[in-house]
Amino acid sequence: MVEVSFRDLFGISLVMGVMTCTMSTLLIFFYAGMESDPSDSLKVGGLCGGSVWILTLLYGSWRLIELRRYDKRTEKIDAVAELRKILSPIEAHAASLSWAGQSPWRTSTHVRSERGTLTLDLHDLDLAGARRALDLVIENRPLVGRIRLITGKGKNSRGRAVIRPMVSERLDQVARALDWQILGKAGSITLRPMGTRPTFKKWSIRFLVFVVPFTAAMALSFEELAGSGAREQGRLFGAVAGVIMTGLLASYRERV
Repeated sequence: MVEVSFRDLFGISLVMGVMTCTMSTLLIFFYAGMESDPSDSLKVGGLCGGSVWILTLLYGSWRLIELRRYDKRTEKIDAVAELRKILSPIEAHAASLSWAGQSPWRTSTHVRSERGTLTLDLHDLDLAGARRALDLVIENRPLVGRIRLITGKGKNSRGRAVIRPMVSERLDQVARALDWQILGKAGSITLRPMGTRPTFKKWSIRFLVFVVPFTAAMALSFEELAGSGAREQGRLFGAVAGVIMTGLLASYRERV
């Protein structure tokens, strides 16, 4: 996973706030009519955009703090180096393949990190080698978090793809037990940890931290969106929506 800094988070939240402000301003302006005062639309848009900016920044900062606390408690492991050691027997097997001279499979080239994700490239392996490599990954699940398996599309296979179906079938058998979510794409399969649910204590702490700013921001935003004729209803709806959203956001899983 690509690491995000507080500076990145500030920029992302600011962009989201500006986009929300612009869209809200235009929607309110066209809804109210061309003869309406643009400053009123800008006021509502600014409130909505500011709320999105602050809430995104607050929520994202809390997540970054939790992740960094977890990193401090956890021993740093070079996942690429560890997986290369685990798969070293596969390299010996691959050297005996008939095409090894032209397309050798090596841990130094086929086990790598791509955009922060541990990646295992199964190209240049035969079916037996790919199956053994997958079994080793499964056996060492505690050392493997998120991993991307490049299976290819079977274009170099005779008649039909063989590695992709084998990988899919094997993972379907063990993914749930190993706490993996399967994300399939053309040519690759990503295994993402499902994560553990937060304890009631952790959920309560998150909820208490976020409920006031989220509820207040939602209530004020919907109060302005509702207009002069339904401010009370808009405020009530926003407050309820804020409480519900806070409960959902506080329930996010720890993916390790």
